Amino acid sequence: MAPDAPRIAAAAVRLVERDFPRVPRETADVPRMPLAVRDVLGPELLATAREALTAAGVTDDDTHTLGCVTASHRATSATSAYIAEVLDSHGPRWLAPECFLHYSAHSLTGRLCIELGLDGAAVTLTGPSSGIDALGYAASVIASGRLHRVLVAAAYWPPPGTRRDTGTVPLRTAAVVLTGAGGWGDVTGWRPGGGHPAVGGADDADHERSDPSEAFAALADWYRRRPGVPTELLGGGSRLVLRPGGAV
Repeated sequence: MAPDAPRIAAAAVRLVERDFPRVPRETADVPRMPLAVRDVLGPELLATAREALTAAGVTDDDTHTLGCVTASHRATSATSAYIAEVLDSHGPRWLAPECFLHYSAHSLTGRLCIELGLDGAAVTLTGPSSGIDALGYAASVIASGRLHRVLVAAAYWPPPGTRRDTGTVPLRTAAVVLTGAGGWGDVTGWRPGGGHPAVGGADDADHERSDPSEAFAALADWYRRRPGVPTELLGGGSRLVLRPGGAV
């Protein structure tokens, strides 16, 4: 018996203004400073994921059956910016050792899996097309029958342009639960486009501005409105189609 078409069980998007932690002038305060990915981005993404799981009716006893796919395009570059700033100012002895745990974009996936108890396959996709590709990849995993439900998450939090920039920075986190049974809205027609500039040939500036959470926000809006017509999501050269169907 063929698995059902991947459908949307829930979607959540959060947009907040957050201060970007800056390296203190005094070395005594460096070890105690908040780390951007660990203390700001991570908790926001986790809260959004919990919101989506709750809306999908996933309980703590059910989470072990879910896989996890995350999309990120420079969201964790906050860590590399922190490392560079400390090296240029106070020196390497003042780097917080745990900062290197949050250098990789896969740290977001790891945190979601550990905190939420997700025991399915865990994958991290990066780059300008990662938002579309994360949704498409998760849908393909469900369509293959390997998993019945997948949590798909994305984060976008560009660091300030320079270390002199101050003030708040927009942080958007998003999460979608895809399911092979129930739900509404078929997720289909995924065509990965190779969004890396070396492959896709797009303008470098456009790739720098790419926000993987845009696809999630568009999906969440479509899912909320329940229109009678399909829609196409595009990003970084990749394509995904949402078609009406099913019932929650």
